[in-house]
Amino acid sequence: MRGIITGTIGCGSRGRRGGPMRKLLALVCLVIFVDSLGYGVVVPVMPVYARELGIGELGLGMLFASYAMGNIVAALPFGLVSDRMGRRPFLVFGMLAMAGAFVLYAYSTTYVTLFLSRFLDGVTAAANWSVGLAIIADIYPEGERGKGMGTVMGAMGAGAIAGPALGGILYDWIGYKAPFLLVAAICMGAGLFALVSRELKGLAPRGSKEGYGRMARAVLAYPGIALTLVIVMMGTVSLGVLEPLFPLHLEENLGLGSSAIGLLFALTVLAYSLASPFVGKLADRMGKKGLMAWGLLATAVAAPALVFAGNLALVAVLFALCGITIALFETPTLPLIADRIGGGEGGEAYGTAFGLFNMAWAIGYMIGPAAGGFLAQKHGLPTTMILLSVPLVFLAWKAWESL
Repeated sequence: MRGIITGTIGCGSRGRRGGPMRKLLALVCLVIFVDSLGYGVVVPVMPVYARELGIGELGLGMLFASYAMGNIVAALPFGLVSDRMGRRPFLVFGMLAMAGAFVLYAYSTTYVTLFLSRFLDGVTAAANWSVGLAIIADIYPEGERGKGMGTVMGAMGAGAIAGPALGGILYDWIGYKAPFLLVAAICMGAGLFALVSRELKGLAPRGSKEGYGRMARAVLAYPGIALTLVIVMMGTVSLGVLEPLFPLHLEENLGLGSSAIGLLFALTVLAYSLASPFVGKLADRMGKKGLMAWGLLATAVAAPALVFAGNLALVAVLFALCGITIALFETPTLPLIADRIGGGEGGEAYGTAFGLFNMAWAIGYMIGPAAGGFLAQKHGLPTTMILLSVPLVFLAWKAWESL
């Protein structure tokens, strides 16, 4: 059984706070930042351009869902194969193929090409996230992974904040193609940087001989992994319910415009981004399950409270609080997954584990808007949010009892 780190990063250096480890962390943060930047750029631009092409609400919904479809299809295969062939080819592919997806976005003039570009964007995100998180698990030892994972999630939040603003400004000032071509150029630069990175070349393949299906089943069999993936999925369902339903609620009940609503959602992401590194460090020191349980309980209270907030100041506080509470239960899932399968043969399967993580995220992203819309139409938004809190409370109990 070969160790993962050779060459530039010697086997004995695993877990050191040396230059190579910091450079790999910076590289993964760059990739995740760019990925999230691209995701955010699409948000304000795609609906407007789709309307210009005569695409209706159903078609627009399918365009956004196609991102999750691509992620579901590709996340586990990328993770599985990276465990056997090494991380570098897939991280480079993720960035360069993402550049291609954004060029296709820029020159799309039909529904079919927009759908394909969005689907390919989801596929590349699967590579970036599954392999990027696996690299952090590779290079950080148990007891320090929370810090590394929290830093990566902070980079994600920064990209998610910058993306919508960049997309909207460039679209208004220059035109439709500008934000997509800029992101494509940034992806090319990041991909080439990953290609020549000596530290990334030093990550050797695991060399596992297990069949792919057996590898995935083995990861799911580790204690707590399946429950953790359900928690990840439920966290994404929560966000998927909030994003399509709350803008209309805020407009109707508080008279807020699109700019103010966008700033409120940006406040959630900002709070998440700032909290994640601290939550990661806390997870290393205090353990994961307690933070996850309290985060789930706090989200079960804060999210429904948004419906009943009667003024802008309280809404802003609750949006920020939701960002913190989601970070409390979501960020610790990453080091927990790595710790549970780490050591021995399990350490060969980090890519597989985070491929499953990304599948769970994408499934939740597809379920949330559909389930939230259905429940809100039948029972109203307040009842929907209260119903949403029930599985969060149950999962908090399960996390405390079982993890």
